[in-house]
Amino acid sequence: MILASHGGLHVTMADNGHDAWALLDDPGRYFDVAFLDIAMPEPDGLEILSRIRSSPLHRSLQVVMCTSSNDRATVIKAIQLGAQHYMVKPATEASVMAKLRLIQPNLPESAPQPV
Repeated sequence: MILASHGGLHVTMADNGHDAWALLDDPGRYFDVAFLDIAMPEPDGLEILSRIRSSPLHRSLQVVMCTSSNDRATVIKAIQLGAQHYMVKPATEASVMAKLRLIQPNLPESAPQPV
């Protein structure tokens, strides 16, 4: 929702893991970054991350796990599965935009700078 409120960004949202994977695996779509919640409904974000890393087409996709799960075992599992970034919710607008600018330093000028 934070990203969707900013101009200059094209944001696609999914309500569950099935929809997220269908969108990601659609050959007519391209994504620069995926923000995944571990606790999203079937399949969960870790399963989607595993699918992303197993797919030759998506292997290089930047993935941010954005979740309320902050226990050591979950963070380690996400990293082992290939998450490059991990954010603990609740995330602020500033922290989400700072993470996105770290990943995509050439964002369009219409996307506001983090405060």
